[in-house]
Amino acid sequence: MLRKFIIFVDYFENMKNLYIYILLVSVGFVACNSPQKTELHGPQTIKGMVYGDSVLDNNIRDVDAMLAVMQKNPSMKLKVKGVIDDVCKDKGCWLTMKLPNGETMRVTFKDYGFFVPKDIKGKEIVIEGIAKIDSISIEMQRHYAKDSGSSKEEIAKITTAKQQLAFEAKGVVIL
Repeated sequence: MLRKFIIFVDYFENMKNLYIYILLVSVGFVACNSPQKTELHGPQTIKGMVYGDSVLDNNIRDVDAMLAVMQKNPSMKLKVKGVIDDVCKDKGCWLTMKLPNGETMRVTFKDYGFFVPKDIKGKEIVIEGIAKIDSISIEMQRHYAKDSGSSKEEIAKITTAKQQLAFEAKGVVIL
């Protein structure tokens, strides 16, 4: 009887080691296949519909802050958040944003490299690129007026060049 008990204890000890080994291997597999939780550092890409280059979520100004900065610098790189006032009805090759002073800022796209949807009027966006005070010729103003669907009479009323805040975007995100 003692001999049977010793055999049983040896058997149990061997099985116990086997169970511990299986448990450790299983835990190892689960740990290696679990997604790692990582902390994000620094600016992140803004989520939304992206046209052109993606835009990071740091140093974004609203249009009020942009106007204040532009009074000191006639041209500068920046990111701006605002609302779309109008879009080119022909191809989506430009858009305008309303400014707090009642004027609009025309946004064109770097190297004519991308277009935006034509039905995004009123949407909030973030743009990144270069803002500058630009002289808009009579011919270009008439072209923009035609693109926005203005009547021939309205287009004919454009008779002088004007200074306007313009923005060349390398990236647009519709929020």
